[in-house]
Amino acid sequence: MPNRIITSMFCAAVAIAAIAQTETPDSTITQEPNAIIGRPYKLFDTTAFCSYSSFHPSQYLTDNNWDILCAFVQPGTVAKLDSLGIPYSKSQLRLLEVGDLLSSNKGVYTTSMNIFGKSETTDIRKQSKEFADSIFPEIEPEIKQLISDFAKAGYSKHTYSLIFSYLLDSYIWDDERLGSPVNCEDHGTWSGAYWAMFESRLHDKIGTNGYGPVLQNWTDNLGYWLNSNKLISFAREVIKTKGGRIENQEVIDAIAGWGLTDEKGNILIPVLHKNNNDNIDNLCRSITNKLSDAIKKYCSAWHTAHNISSERVGQIMFYHEVMWDLLDILESKGMIAMPAILKGEEVGKQHFGDICFIVIDDSEQE
Repeated sequence: MPNRIITSMFCAAVAIAAIAQTETPDSTITQEPNAIIGRPYKLFDTTAFCSYSSFHPSQYLTDNNWDILCAFVQPGTVAKLDSLGIPYSKSQLRLLEVGDLLSSNKGVYTTSMNIFGKSETTDIRKQSKEFADSIFPEIEPEIKQLISDFAKAGYSKHTYSLIFSYLLDSYIWDDERLGSPVNCEDHGTWSGAYWAMFESRLHDKIGTNGYGPVLQNWTDNLGYWLNSNKLISFAREVIKTKGGRIENQEVIDAIAGWGLTDEKGNILIPVLHKNNNDNIDNLCRSITNKLSDAIKKYCSAWHTAHNISSERVGQIMFYHEVMWDLLDILESKGMIAMPAILKGEEVGKQHFGDICFIVIDDSEQE
């Protein structure tokens, strides 16, 4: 899989700081069925919900460092690596400690990130589905109303991306609800949460990229990718105009044909105003408040049962699973449908705008 930001996102001014999945060299040790040790990194479902300054947590997984982390899910000394035939060096161990992925105490090493085995992954996903099934009837009427309001605003072709990337994967991530990566544990060069489930779910990888106020929904099958530098330039102009018509002709020309603006700089994608208390904002707040309150209540004990470092990190991990179950429910009920461009169909780059939108936080405006 090419390196990409996946799953959830944290949007900071004209910056991408979010979730990344990066492949590392495959393990060379023998893998036993359903065992963590020896299982190649690419077979795990690895998620980083984080903000980082110099190094993303996945950048510490050089050489066979993933094998080392898998070996120390159960604590041990370097003799354990020797017995497993896992090569290592002191510099590798130190690098993992610097990245706060590994800890040591009197020569005993313990992996700091959560790497869930097959049975625990199955249990967690059973729990998340049960949770999603129980909470959905409470939020379904408001989601239906939200979809209706999107249609009234002229955003029908953006419904899928607005429900997933805005409601489920953006609005909920603030300090009033489930928090942002910046306000999670500090790990030196990064803050947030980084973890691995034993295997991926069956559906496509879906995620959200944030470029300041400009958000883009994506899947692994997406065939149309506008250059990030051009999106960042567009985002800078959006910040200047607070979502109004942009006037920088050079930027207009650079993004021409991608469905973001017309030739005069008029914005063609949804412009949503967070914290302005209109109908859409009130519905998003109400839905995400209900979700976050229920997640917090559930995770007060759940995080300790799964050896997760804190309630907040537990909330982040559990909601990421719940989010996919909610998406499955919404699709199965026909309330939303993935647009053709996200399925990888050759519909033309002008439909790139169908999976993008702008969020202006009115609480930050002067």
